[in-house]
Amino acid sequence: MTPAPVLLSDYQPYPFLIEQVSLRFALLPQATRVSARLDLTPNPARPGQHDLRLDGEGLRLLSLRLGGTPLECQPDATGLTIPAALIPAGAFTLETEVEIAPEGNTALEGLYMSNGMYCTQCEAEGFRKITFYPDRPDVMARFRVRIEADLPVLLSNGNPVDSGAGWAEWDDPWPKPAYLFALVAGDLVAHSAPFTTAEGRKVALNIWVRPGDQDRCAYAMDALIRSMQWDETAYGRAYDLDVFNIVAVDDFNMGAMENKGLNIFNSKFVLASPETATDDDFARIEAIIAHEYFHNWTGNRITCRDWFQLCLKEGLTVFRDQQFSGDMRSHAVKRIEDVLMLRARQFREDQGPLAHPVRPDSYVEINNFYTATIYEKGAEVIGMLKRLVGEDGYKAALDLYFTRHDGDAATIEDWLKVFEDATGRDLTQFKRWYTEAGTPRLGVHEAWDGAGTYTLTFTQTNPPTPGQPDKGAKVIPIAVGLLNPNGDEVLPTTVLEMTQAVQSFRFDGLAARPVPSILRGFSAPVVLERDADAAERAFLLAHDTDPFNRWEAGRSLAKDVLARMVTQGAAPARGWLDGLAALVCDDSLDPAYRALALRLPSEDDMAATLAAAGHVPDPDRLHAERRRMALALAERLAPHLPGLMEAMRVTAPFAPDATQAGQRALFNACLQLASRLDGGAQARDAYARASNMTDGLAALVALLDLGQGQAQLDAFETRWRHDRLVMDKWFMLQILHAAPDQTAATVARLTARTDFDWQNPNRFRAVIGALSANHAGFHQADGSGYRLLADWLIRLDPKNPQTAARMSTAFETWRRYDAGRQQLIRAELSRIAATQGLSRDLGEMAGRMLG
Repeated sequence: MTPAPVLLSDYQPYPFLIEQVSLRFALLPQATRVSARLDLTPNPARPGQHDLRLDGEGLRLLSLRLGGTPLECQPDATGLTIPAALIPAGAFTLETEVEIAPEGNTALEGLYMSNGMYCTQCEAEGFRKITFYPDRPDVMARFRVRIEADLPVLLSNGNPVDSGAGWAEWDDPWPKPAYLFALVAGDLVAHSAPFTTAEGRKVALNIWVRPGDQDRCAYAMDALIRSMQWDETAYGRAYDLDVFNIVAVDDFNMGAMENKGLNIFNSKFVLASPETATDDDFARIEAIIAHEYFHNWTGNRITCRDWFQLCLKEGLTVFRDQQFSGDMRSHAVKRIEDVLMLRARQFREDQGPLAHPVRPDSYVEINNFYTATIYEKGAEVIGMLKRLVGEDGYKAALDLYFTRHDGDAATIEDWLKVFEDATGRDLTQFKRWYTEAGTPRLGVHEAWDGAGTYTLTFTQTNPPTPGQPDKGAKVIPIAVGLLNPNGDEVLPTTVLEMTQAVQSFRFDGLAARPVPSILRGFSAPVVLERDADAAERAFLLAHDTDPFNRWEAGRSLAKDVLARMVTQGAAPARGWLDGLAALVCDDSLDPAYRALALRLPSEDDMAATLAAAGHVPDPDRLHAERRRMALALAERLAPHLPGLMEAMRVTAPFAPDATQAGQRALFNACLQLASRLDGGAQARDAYARASNMTDGLAALVALLDLGQGQAQLDAFETRWRHDRLVMDKWFMLQILHAAPDQTAATVARLTARTDFDWQNPNRFRAVIGALSANHAGFHQADGSGYRLLADWLIRLDPKNPQTAARMSTAFETWRRYDAGRQQLIRAELSRIAATQGLSRDLGEMAGRMLG
């Protein structure tokens, strides 16, 4: 039976307030006892008599007391109900004791074990697997926790208050919802540092890891300190406890979790050294450390009223971590990387069966809504809001938000109201960005009267999405600049505010017809539909003063060229090759920016582009033509590659900073191209000389793309076979860069190995995630990739429904392909949906994709 959806419209406040929670854990792998005391009072927002309903799953109830009196109420499959007739009129206490088995918790929700360490993950609804409790974000309480275990390190939220042999007590003075509860117990060592806040509070910072890993924590600690300093300066937010703990966990479904004062991280986003982590790994660690720390205010001090408001904390915090990363590195490069991710993940989500608003109005399983729409599009909406109200308006609104809602479980309406009150704007129409799904399409018409007046007329189209066939016009901030035919900028970046379905903007007093630079900085998450010819794009590639649009011009040219190669058998266009060569050889530009310009459109991106233009993408042909395009680029740049590589060669000791990372990025991009011309000679030499993981992996990828590299793979395995995180890279690269017709066989070979621990989310994603990321390999016409993915999802689902459901999104674009592939994918989705005992997580995803 399909579970009934949860509806935003059904929200009601919880009938009771919880003033204090006291928890006692007696930890044992198969028989942990959790004693809970809740101090409750009636909620004035819900007058009258109400049952006391507590969530609970997989709990063995040992005792239940109300006001000290034993009760005989029996739990059901999802919780425990105490009838209203038994509830006192005023304040009362409820005491429960339950037994749970952390060692058998393979779903990694609630309290579970990872290689002998106890840890928790309670967002979104994991606390109900620990004890009976109203597991919803608007129930906020103070927690005091006692942990008893024969383990050296016992951690929870808040500040440590007391400890002894085999026990420790923690107290969190700040009210929080249960999803922010955390507990860790194990044999751990700390990498520590002191920090003093701008308010003078002395804070002990600790990153807890397994013995032997402490020498790979320095960068994470540095990123944490910089994040704390940045939040004080940029947002005026100081830390509010005496300790801040981070714990690295090997088995974790997500990247990290912002539990108050005790962040729990997937180990891959903490542990790093030059020998084991790439520059991209260092950048991700920096961003995720910042993201989880920033949640202390945007998520913890102010949380969300219900899970429909998830974007309130996640979209805002993503936007904040994007700002931070831009300040730490390069705003232009960061913006391009963010848009690439948005288009690759969120646009495809918005254009398929999984489309949903930034604030959904219903869900079956909330774990399925931790999506690119909530996070990345949620951040884009905040970026648009900031552009519309300006720097001063944004600062005033955020200051008011923190003042007005500190300690609240807030809503999108609360968020927009502070902007209205701070700036005087009416944001009724803007709210559609939160309530309507889909990616708007923005058409452009130009008119030049020959006498100095130039007019841009924009038309917005908001396509239908599941459950939302009709949509109104949105507020779209369109950042525009105008350039003279000689390349001079005659109109600096100006934000046009579009509020109608069709709207025109005039520019007077121009000496010549300008060349427009539209949607600068990607000022709105829309698809720009404009028939600009190759000459104009080449002009913008050479002259645009906006770094994002300069890159975008080259990207658009590349996609046009590749589309003609695929659909018409055309040769790579000389204009694109020459324009890109000029940009890459421009020493005034950031090397990281030039490396991004050399990155060709992905096969999945091109498949979406071709489908949008009415073509049925052929994955095999796309793969072949993209390789031909890369070879043509290598041949065009051949005279310049030696000089570029020599100029970008890093001779100083390794540093994970933006300067060195940019140099390595451009050097290795050139190495990839050079390898296509020299049969891999330089790549083999580069691998042998590599002193860091960034350079070593780049050389290995160059060899794998040529069908070579087995000796290097063997050497890599020999050196790193005992490092789980590094071996994840080894598994992943072989599948990502396998020949299309060998992809399924490569997956089968690697999954047969004894070190393929499929119940570890990182290892599963490294292999099965790489299968779906190898576009041509996954979409083999015989359906082998589809069958493999479905087989593994069905196998994983009983153990870890969250990971299985998230990995199933590889099937979401199935309608863009030919009838044969559609039939094959539909058959696999139907097989998944028909599996007996399928989880609610995976069942909902398969059903939505099938329609």
